[in-house]
Amino acid sequence: MRQIEHFIGGRVMPSQGTSSPVFNPATGRAVGAVALGTTGEVDAAVAAASAALPKWAATGLQYRAELMLEMRDAMKQAKEELTGLVIDEAGKTRADAAAEVARAIEVLGQAASVGNWYGATTTPGVSAGVDVQEMRFPIGVVGAISPFNFQVMIPVLQSAMSIVCGNTVVMKPSERDPSACLRIAELTQKAGWPEGVFNVIMGDKAVVDRMLEHPDVAGITFVGSSAVARQIRTRGVANNKRVQAFGGGKNHMVVMPDADLDAAADAAVSAAYGAAGQRCMAVSVVVAVGSIADSLVAKIAERLKGLKVGTPSDPATHVGPVITDKSLGFITGHLTKAQQEGATLVVDGRNLRSSDGGWFVGPSLVDHVRTGMAVHAEELFGPVLSVVRAADYPEAANIIGDHALGNGAAIFTRDGHVARRFVNETEAGSIGVNVAIPFPVFFHSFGGWKDSAFTETKLFGPGALNFCTRTKTVSTRWPESATSSINLNFPSSH
Repeated sequence: MRQIEHFIGGRVMPSQGTSSPVFNPATGRAVGAVALGTTGEVDAAVAAASAALPKWAATGLQYRAELMLEMRDAMKQAKEELTGLVIDEAGKTRADAAAEVARAIEVLGQAASVGNWYGATTTPGVSAGVDVQEMRFPIGVVGAISPFNFQVMIPVLQSAMSIVCGNTVVMKPSERDPSACLRIAELTQKAGWPEGVFNVIMGDKAVVDRMLEHPDVAGITFVGSSAVARQIRTRGVANNKRVQAFGGGKNHMVVMPDADLDAAADAAVSAAYGAAGQRCMAVSVVVAVGSIADSLVAKIAERLKGLKVGTPSDPATHVGPVITDKSLGFITGHLTKAQQEGATLVVDGRNLRSSDGGWFVGPSLVDHVRTGMAVHAEELFGPVLSVVRAADYPEAANIIGDHALGNGAAIFTRDGHVARRFVNETEAGSIGVNVAIPFPVFFHSFGGWKDSAFTETKLFGPGALNFCTRTKTVSTRWPESATSSINLNFPSSH
């Protein structure tokens, strides 16, 4: 069985600890074994990152940007290989896996433009003969903890901005699908990245715990569930680390009575069931406003008949498996509970079986969902779309506003005034107007609100600079003569 090991200081390092099986979710069979890092191995990875830090931070910003482009080229050449790893370990369809890898490659190109964002401010003459400049510096070693659902894109998002800003990284991928991250680490060598700049430590919660307490880790970036994000944030800040912890989403899509219902139904299906619903930006709730609900539900249900559930490597497959048998049970259990609580299972994806085995849930559509139900309150991370009915726009807005999560939200309407209200009033980090998944290109900042993000910074784009760098304010005076005098008063701006 293939062994998936650490990458420390520029080379693959066998682990001295135990290992855990890695499964193909389409078959339920083990395809490898991933190392579960020890405390000593975490320390070795942090030591490698710390040793590389001074020289890397001292390199020029333009040079670091050029290495982002070299890495982009290396990943382009390995695109098919990376796509295959995503299919085998995450269960994504070929088209979806290839799209994820393509977006990760885009990220590296966009990180190379960091010089357009990086500059700080200079104010000449703030007082007589004194100039003030704000300067950016890297924060140090960054510990990055990535989720299973984007095993290529999110590790690149978490690491590229940190590294191009002069930091070094210790990455912990999900133990469920770690191979792509290890391959990315190997590609950094091909791209000419110095040893120790990007390290990968495999493992589980014990690795995360050590990262959070290690004195040489300056920052932690995390993407995962909201419950864990809250814990990461609390523990990291308690240890005086800079922390950005991004949680889950329960993204609502409001459909107004004046919307194009066919376009809205297409968008809802696309956004809800792609990647088997295992996206933090997936639409998981449609809020149908007014008298359109019956018609909209019927249109969505009709479209679900055309979705093929099956082997991810089959180009005809639309919906693949969910990541684990535990996830399968969690999702189907919530469908059963929703039915018991009075909701209507218009399309029931339970009890779907594949001849190859694996963990499959069919696309499911649940109507007449009320806000108190678990199927609405919790993030299911599966191919389930709930429909909540609202009498008017204010009621729809309250349904979104009352939910604890605020990753994204969308509205479908032809009314510009209502759309403007939605943009201004909705508490979510990404808003779509007739766009179901408002996931931006990364020249723009990205991150959630409310319990979807325990941080004041963004995951990528210009807003990420406040995580990846710290500033010094430098006040400078160059007097024309050596004359001076003692003045014990508080400094004056005059």
